[in-house]
Amino acid sequence: MKRDEKGGKNEVREIMTSDIATANPDNTLAFVATMMRDENVGSVPIVDGDGLRGIVTDRDIVVRAIADGKDPALTKVMEVLTEEVEGVEADANITDAADLMASRQIRRLPVVEDGQVVGMVSLGDIAIKHEDGTAAYALEGVSEGVKATGAETSTERTVSEARRTDSAPARTKKAAKGRHTSSKKAA
Repeated sequence: MKRDEKGGKNEVREIMTSDIATANPDNTLAFVATMMRDENVGSVPIVDGDGLRGIVTDRDIVVRAIADGKDPALTKVMEVLTEEVEGVEADANITDAADLMASRQIRRLPVVEDGQVVGMVSLGDIAIKHEDGTAAYALEGVSEGVKATGAETSTERTVSEARRTDSAPARTKKAAKGRHTSSKKAA
């Protein structure tokens, strides 16, 4: 098991949730919604055989089906799933997973190994199980989007400082690219 210089967790496999529910493209949205409720999750990877086909989130069900008047008991997953899903390899560095979440504005990533879905990693997993400020950076990217203004927030400075102390200046530079601060309205 790889560890960073401070003894912390370093690979996605070390913090991912491995006991996950999956569905197939022919399941109904009602079936997947029930699965989400029972498993207390907001997204379900969709697999076809052992391969990742896409992902369905609670938001997909509401926005792509319910809001359009589709009956969840009759609508198949394949009608609303996100097919161009981002995934991460189980042996990927946690910081790389956070970078991907921030740049793509996503909160959860399926974890794959040898083409098979083996787990999920979320911002919550990173925040609870990884201690170098990576979650703050990823959350900022997910929450604010990607608009380069050149200004750094205090969170960005803290993350940059934490990463510099981790002896990773190249990774810090990469992570800082594309972030922005939100403009505040005058009261």
